[in-house]
Amino acid sequence: MAPISAQYLVFFAAASKQEACDEVEQKRYQWPSGVQQVLKGLDSAGLTTSSRIFHVPPSYYEWPLYQRALSMGAPSPAHLCKMVVMENKRWQPAHCKLSGSNEKRRNLKYIGVVVQYVQTVNVSRMTDYVRTLSNNAVARNHFKFRLADEHTARKLTGFAKNGVSPVGMRQQIPLVVCAAIQRLRPPVVWMGGGDIDFKLAMPVQALLDSTQGMIADISDPAQ
Repeated sequence: MAPISAQYLVFFAAASKQEACDEVEQKRYQWPSGVQQVLKGLDSAGLTTSSRIFHVPPSYYEWPLYQRALSMGAPSPAHLCKMVVMENKRWQPAHCKLSGSNEKRRNLKYIGVVVQYVQTVNVSRMTDYVRTLSNNAVARNHFKFRLADEHTARKLTGFAKNGVSPVGMRQQIPLVVCAAIQRLRPPVVWMGGGDIDFKLAMPVQALLDSTQGMIADISDPAQ
């Protein structure tokens, strides 16, 4: 890891610990229920002092990506990510029998994907990757991944649009982290924090460890 990336991680860790001890911690108890859900997930994973929560203004989504990054001290727009819930519209329960009993190797109906805002999910490559989890036991024509509707995504995760977090989900659906995120330097990501006005930041490795996220090259640069 480059020296500047290592130094950034040291700074990030120090800021996280400080915020967990000072007045920010007291304010957390007044935050929305979705954020409380994320905080419980962080606490369960032992990440309370190695992650940061940012409260952003209502105008946040009107800003260009570079302004959003600057407002939270993110190194670049590439460090801003989101979690989306993808649904296989052609999923059938019978396919699970073909794929075996291992949950990760089933023909999964719902999958969470963490992707950068500067990238888009390549559905074709995602399909290829998911098929490999079941040793290609299910034919490709039984896959059609699309974004799950907001109601379904909220039912699964407990979070509303623009606040979806991979930490603290109501149901721990399988998670894929786009490979480009693992190459970020410094290796820190900003994501939904349980509410539209809150963002969660943590080291990439902490994200992978706490969610058992799978790494896959399933994204392309946004046009």
